[in-house]
Amino acid sequence: MGTIKVSLITTIFNEADNIQAFLESYRRQTKIADEFIIVDGGSLDDSVAIIEKFSNENKKLNIKIIIDRTCSKKNVLGPIAKGRNVAIKNAKNVYIAVTDAGCILDDRWFEEIIKPFNNNVDVVCGWYEAHIENDFQKIYADIFMPKLENLDIDAFLPSSRSVAFKKSCWAKVKGYPDDTLTAEDTVFDMSLKRHGCSFDFSEKAIVYWSCPKSFKEAIEKADYYARGDGKKRIFLKRFLGRNFFLLFPMNIFMNPLRRKHFKLSYNVMLHYQLGYIKGLFS
Repeated sequence: MGTIKVSLITTIFNEADNIQAFLESYRRQTKIADEFIIVDGGSLDDSVAIIEKFSNENKKLNIKIIIDRTCSKKNVLGPIAKGRNVAIKNAKNVYIAVTDAGCILDDRWFEEIIKPFNNNVDVVCGWYEAHIENDFQKIYADIFMPKLENLDIDAFLPSSRSVAFKKSCWAKVKGYPDDTLTAEDTVFDMSLKRHGCSFDFSEKAIVYWSCPKSFKEAIEKADYYARGDGKKRIFLKRFLGRNFFLLFPMNIFMNPLRRKHFKLSYNVMLHYQLGYIKGLFS
């Protein structure tokens, strides 16, 4: 295969507090995309101004910003999904790479996420790790973040913090589903697998995600993410099985780290279950 051309896309809404760090991590990449499309859902802060200034100072990065106010919670249930679809529709290349503006990219992320396309795969799964800023995040990451050494690659569903795919595959599954606030990337992955798209895994394509910084944020995010799972009825068997562990939390007691942080472990599980129920009946 000759030189491949890739469009990188992401979405933003009120990201002024962290967009500069994200953009700087992109500027440090060992390889850059042929175009970088950012869809803004109508931010009310300085996000767009920060991006425009950065783009003007770094023209070789080929950043294009699209402001589409319909890509917001006010106008659609799934603003991130819709924003990604808008970006991909406007992308001019055969291959698409996707990340989140709330992340920090490893310097080699883009180079590594597109490398498997040389073997003519359809989808490349990247990896993500915790961006640790305080002691709570270290505990949270140790308990809840997936570990690379335990990963079942065949069953792995990549987060759209770190993924790439052929645009034709996106079209085949009719894009990201915009009828749910969360879980859009999981549903998208499942659709790609059902349609027979071939997957590869690039463990060096790493992004760093800012996991919850406090107990309150951890249980709020558990509830938030679970609503999308419940709405789409994904992981239903896992949800049903977890109800048993709410009454008899053996899975916590059998893990020394979770047992040590029982309150956190149990409450994250509890609020996930409650969020899932809200999603089921939404």
